[in-house]
Amino acid sequence: MKELDYQGAFRRLEEIAGLLEEGSLPLEESLRLFEEGTKLAARLRATLGAAEQKLTIVPLEESADE
Repeated sequence: MKELDYQGAFRRLEEIAGLLEEGSLPLEESLRLFEEGTKLAARLRATLGAAEQKLTIVPLEESADE
């Protein structure tokens, strides 16, 4: 699987959720998609966490310069 940017990963996660919600896939395919979705969700959480840290650090650095 090629590396997706944040928006691409989010869209893929939404697609997987939709497919799983339909409930019409074979068990093996559902499990594979569930695993892919879990990995995508973890990656998205990590990306958001890193962005949140940067946003927290920037104001602290700016106030230290004053």
